[in-house]
Amino acid sequence: MLKYEQVAADIRAQVANGSLAPGVPVPSGLALSRATGYSVLTCRRALGDLVRAGVLVPGASRNARPRVASLTPLPSERARASAASALSAALAARRRTAGLTQPQLAELVGMSVTTVGHAETGRLWQSRRFWEHADKRLSADGELLALHDAYRAAAAPADCATAAAEVAEDKPAVSISPTAAIAISGPVAFVTITWANGAVTTAYPPETPARSPEATPDS
Repeated sequence: MLKYEQVAADIRAQVANGSLAPGVPVPSGLALSRATGYSVLTCRRALGDLVRAGVLVPGASRNARPRVASLTPLPSERARASAASALSAALAARRRTAGLTQPQLAELVGMSVTTVGHAETGRLWQSRRFWEHADKRLSADGELLALHDAYRAAAAPADCATAAAEVAEDKPAVSISPTAAIAISGPVAFVTITWANGAVTTAYPPETPARSPEATPDS
């Protein structure tokens, strides 16, 4: 048994015996690396395989860990997991067909190896620009972009729910619909907008320039 298969088997066993209950986040790749002595990439590959197998479901944001799938997953969860699996598998398959390693693809698209690795293991927080570059460099003729947009459409409801609940320090995240103008008072970390076609845009407020000691309040 390969190392990543052993890690995956251990997690499957914990799910089966109830140590990891449905809906519970699993340990991160880093935590698994420390526990097993295997590399972080090996552990992340195991997590990606479990996501593709439906044992785990992807986290709703860039930093969210995969969770144990529900015993009876909701249709939205199944759709999201299926779309994530199709997208990450297509990227890996296209890269291998092109005869490229992950570092080589990372250089071609101008991103880090970690970004490519996460994309191939189901941690799909990358921007659409990443998928545009990957689609072009791998001569995918729009396949990767179509799969990305399908994934974003499937993930949009969960992303909005997560964004509305998250708190960054003392600044809440806000999710709005573009069909109406909404005035938001008070500081926010970011605003997530879900468009009619399922695309999701995250807007960050401009930074307030620091006031110099000599500056006086506006009259």
